[in-house]
Amino acid sequence: MFPEKLALDHILSWSDEGDSVLDPMCGSGTTCKMAQSVNRNWIGIDVSSEYINIADARLNQAGLRLSV
Repeated sequence: MFPEKLALDHILSWSDEGDSVLDPMCGSGTTCKMAQSVNRNWIGIDVSSEYINIADARLNQAGLRLSV
């Protein structure tokens, strides 16, 4: 799993509130989770339904939404 702090540091450095963050290999959803937590839109793409399910569970656990 990608460290949340590292993802957050990049998101805050390279985007502004309301921007969209694209993660073309979102895996377990760390970037998506951190982007949403600081008011960024996000697009997460992954070819693995297993990882999409993991990302969905992580986002739901954090009280965030996943749109498929």
